[in-house]
Order: sequence, then C-alpha cells, then structure tokens
Amino acid sequence: MKHIALKITAFLFGIALWFYVISLKNFQLEIEAPIILSKLPETLAIASRPPQSMPITVEGRPFDLIRMRAQETKAASIIVDLHDIELGSHRVHIGSKNYSAPNFPNIHYVDSDERLSFIDLDIDTRIVRNVPIRSNVTFRPANGYIITSEPVLNPEGLNVSGARNALMRIIEVPTDSIRYDSVKAPGRYTVPLRFDQLPAYVAPNDSAIEITIDVQKVTNKVFKDVPVHLIGRYDKNEMSLLPSTVEVEITGGEKILDTLKADALDLFVEINRFTIEDVDSLPPTVRLMIDKSINTDLSIKGIQIKPDKVRLQRKIPQPTTETSTDSTQAPAKPTVFTMDDLEEEGK
Repeated sequence: MKHIALKITAFLFGIALWFYVISLKNFQLEIEAPIILSKLPETLAIASRPPQSMPITVEGRPFDLIRMRAQETKAASIIVDLHDIELGSHRVHIGSKNYSAPNFPNIHYVDSDERLSFIDLDIDTRIVRNVPIRSNVTFRPANGYIITSEPVLNPEGLNVSGARNALMRIIEVPTDSIRYDSVKAPGRYTVPLRFDQLPAYVAPNDSAIEITIDVQKVTNKVFKDVPVHLIGRYDKNEMSLLPSTVEVEITGGEKILDTLKADALDLFVEINRFTIEDVDSLPPTVRLMIDKSINTDLSIKGIQIKPDKVRLQRKIPQPTTETSTDSTQAPAKPTVFTMDDLEEEGK
C-alpha cells in the first residue's frame, strides 16, 4: 500500500511539474475577432459592406489562451480609427495597433508575414432620407363585421441615415408579414419593420410602426319615399318618372349608417339613357352625399332599391272642343308611353 501511495504522489507531482513547465512557454492561437469602426465623422458614412470580423493570431500563456478561447468574440476585437478618413475608397491595413483585448493584458497580437490583413472601405457623404413604408399586414374581419377604412400607417415614412449612394437605392422599407384574423373592433397594432434588405451601415430612426384599422358591425338601414330625379334636357310638363319615389335599403358599417340621413341620398336617372339603351325602365343611380373622408367602397357593403327600376312616362293633354259644355266631365288621365311609342311618334 505504501508503494502505491508513493506512485500516486509521484504521478501527481509529475503532472503538476509538467503544467508548470508548460505554463512558462508562450503558444499561439488563431481566433475570429470582430471589427469595430470607430470615430467616423458625423458628416461621413460607410457606403461599402466591409467584413464584420476577421481571423487574427494571438500569443500568450496557455491558461490565458484557454480563457480567451472560451469567451470567443467577446475577448478581443479589431478597432479601426476613422477620425481622419476622407471621401473615397480606402484600403486600411490591420496590425497590432488595431488589436484590443483589455481583459487579457498578457496576450499579444502576432503580425504574420504570410497573411496581409486589411479591409476595404468606401466613404461617402452622410444624408438623411425619408423612405416610404410598405405594409405587409393583412386584416380579416370576423363574420358580421366590415373594415370601413384603409389601414393607416403611423408614420407613413421612415427617416434613414447613411451614405448618399446607399440611400438612393432604397425604394421602401417593408413591415413584417403578419395576418390578423377575426377582427371585431377598431384597434392599433404595433408592427416590426424589416431591415434585412437595407445596405450596411444604414441607421433607421425606428424599428416598428403603428397601424390603425377601423372595424364596424354590419347592419341595415331602410329609407322610404326617397325621390328619384330625372335629369337632362326635357319638358318637365310632359315627362316624368314612375314611380317618383322608391325605398332604399343600405347595408354597411353600424357607425356609418347611424349618421346617414335621408337627405344624403341622391337618386337620379339620365333621360338620354332611355334612348341609348332602348328601354323604357332603368335602375336609378345612387349617390351618397356624405363626408369625403368616408370610403364608401369599404364602409357601404350593398344598396338595394325597391322597386329596382323606374319607368319614363309622358303626359299628353287631351284636346278640348268649343262644343263641349259638360262641366262635370272628368279630366282625361295622362297617357303613359314607352320608348317604342315615343320613337314611333317621332317618325
């Protein structure tokens, strides 16, 4: 047992001695270090897409190198000072002056004769441009509801700062593709923006926008005895529409219909249409005299007229004779003519 204990002790002592000897020697290690571009003047911007990191070789004691390897890209970095750079294209060489590892003072950058390290930069004038935002958001109302207005983006454009040439290539900034189903009430939604297609070193002033949508419950409203006007050049004493009033049923958003009054309905028929279309009855044209801010294409779902058509009638007075002395004789009723009758009479 004593010999075994001595052997174990000697083995452990040998390992400790080996580690001690190894720790006195310097070793080299290749790591991937991030590139940090600093002190760029505010009036300038980077127009190219330089690499985000580069491989470098460092040298130090084994235990320090093991710790650095564990921290990976957080341990060391390459800092490029651009305070005196000018407009144009530049090739910046990387060396020990750019190396930074504040938590590892005993590890040093190794200049390599076999590998020439550099990065290429294009420097341009910095501008700020307002870029339109394109919505990729879809809203689907629930059954029995209707979207009464186009979605409103706030803001509609995004201020982007960067190199002039880079910003001129940006057409728009899209939102994330999102779909909202079964929407039952007006709401305001925060939607992220997508920047994966933007050039490098372009700085937007925000990362999300708000989209407002108006949703209302679908309802019906009936207006009775709405007059239908005959428009165009004609003798009002001879021609008129039959019937002269109709019933109008409108289907649309609840809030929109609550504010809609009968005097906002303008129904008319152009007299020339009877001749052009060669018919004696036509559906009236409906025009809603409401606020222009209301999108009737979205807020009004349907309009139904009863009866759906009106006829053109012509009143022809009955001739009077001097021999007629019966004062009690009933006046003659107006005669209703169709378009065929009118055309035949014209011949």
